[in-house]
Amino acid sequence: MEQIPDAPWIREAERDGYPSADPVYCPVCGEECETIYADQGGTVFACNKCILEQDAWEWQEEEREASRPDWADGE
Repeated sequence: MEQIPDAPWIREAERDGYPSADPVYCPVCGEECETIYADQGGTVFACNKCILEQDAWEWQEEEREASRPDWADGE
């Protein structure tokens, strides 16, 4: 009986220690990425390349300052 050869990706994993992976591209910005962010419904809205991470407390303070009327500064 003839032995069936392994699939190429199995031979590659045995040789290199891990299988090669095709790059993943963000559906929002199109960049190659490593992390995808989705909302509770599963809709992707960003990746690690196109999302801006910001401290929640700093964001809240910036929003308050932006919504404060000019006359409230005491000038």
